[in-house]
Amino acid sequence: MSEAGLSVLIYAVRGRVVLKYCGQLALVLAVLTLAPLVVALVETNWVLVTRYLILCFGLVLAGGLFARLPAPDVIRTNEALTITVLAFLIPSVLMAWPMTAANISWGDAVFEAVSGITTTGLSALDHVADRPASFLFLRAWMQWYGGLGFIVLSVALLLGHTTTARRLMNPVDTGESLIATARTFARQTLIVYVCLTLFGFILIWPLSRDGFAAMLHVFSAVSTGGFSMFDNSLAGMPSHLGAMAVMAISFLSAVSLPLYWKAFHAGWYEGLRTLVRDVEWRALILACLLIGTALSVLAWWHGNPAPWYQGMMLGFSAQTTTGFATQSIATMDAASKLVMMFAMLIGGSVGSSAGGFKILRLLVMLRAIQLVLRRAATPAHAVVDFRLGEQKLAADDVSRVLLLILLYIIVVAVSWLPFIFAGYDPLDSLFEVISACGTVGLSTGITRPELSDFLKLVLCFDMLAGRVEIVALLVVLYPRNWFGRREVV
Repeated sequence: MSEAGLSVLIYAVRGRVVLKYCGQLALVLAVLTLAPLVVALVETNWVLVTRYLILCFGLVLAGGLFARLPAPDVIRTNEALTITVLAFLIPSVLMAWPMTAANISWGDAVFEAVSGITTTGLSALDHVADRPASFLFLRAWMQWYGGLGFIVLSVALLLGHTTTARRLMNPVDTGESLIATARTFARQTLIVYVCLTLFGFILIWPLSRDGFAAMLHVFSAVSTGGFSMFDNSLAGMPSHLGAMAVMAISFLSAVSLPLYWKAFHAGWYEGLRTLVRDVEWRALILACLLIGTALSVLAWWHGNPAPWYQGMMLGFSAQTTTGFATQSIATMDAASKLVMMFAMLIGGSVGSSAGGFKILRLLVMLRAIQLVLRRAATPAHAVVDFRLGEQKLAADDVSRVLLLILLYIIVVAVSWLPFIFAGYDPLDSLFEVISACGTVGLSTGITRPELSDFLKLVLCFDMLAGRVEIVALLVVLYPRNWFGRREVV
């Protein structure tokens, strides 16, 4: 099709459609804001209580108004992608206002909010241990519902068995969906997510000997977010065992959540076989062990204390994109940083709260390379199916996977250049950018209050791009997405 012919078929988003579903998201956000409101009441922080009440009132008012708009028969792909981005962008801006009550600037508050909702865990603050409990709770709480996903939560609570629900759950058909009904999937994901949260709290509370600390770290672990109430992250835990428990929950949360549901309902024996036979689950375990071993050997080689503990903890943290740290990243050797960057770029499983471009996509890419090599040695008329495990993949699925990986690399490269021009160390800058794009949160020390607003904005873009997997954010920034012909609702 010619460029002119394609332009005729391009439609801008319909304002009424976007407003309707943003209105439903606003109602969900109003409900979610009640939790930090209760914490602020317990803390008797009346300034914060007032701000939360104003936000809740505004959200209910706007949500009640816009949610009443008529639903479209079909929601277009660009509209679903736009709503997905706004689901993370709007809470970031709104929740920055309560965060400023902790005596931080508006810019830093927006950065913390974006880092929270995208489950990244990068912080521009020097110290957090002395911040109010209400501030620490809000950060961790935003990571928790950001990890679950506003879209998943909203579909579970508000939408029905409709084409719109499926489109919001899966704006771009990637061929990776495990279910046919969006609401069923959303509810199953919500149940698994809550169960992981409760299990994590029961496990970590006795080991941390502090219920509030356990709750905050469980919220961050289940969302693979990495915000901690300690300035030195997991190194501030009272015991290695407590830190290891947090990391164990992080690993469990980097596994595809629908896989847990499938395994649980298959019975204990078939369920175990379901886990073991899942190619991505096996690859995640192998990747965590390989990265952890590599970091442990490097730590031992450089004479660092407790090399196997530190190496394994950081290896699992990087691969699961959780971002908890047990030592300073800035003091690590270059080889260890390179190993961690590779892990952060890949990330966890599809269908989990982990970031990165996902292990499944790496496996698809490696399989594609293998088939190219095999086809070079086979007759021209030979038919070779593209399979990954027991699943057959179409050529379009493979193309989309390779495109997404390429986009990740491009975003990392473009975001890296401003840090180089600003005079930061090239390796540390690349580490920081990959950490943001992978929604990891590990930092070499570049992200701090003195970092320029422009570079903080670059990292915010990277965090959002990594959370919504780049394509959605690019669609929102495309002018034709907003200006042009509009289909009648």
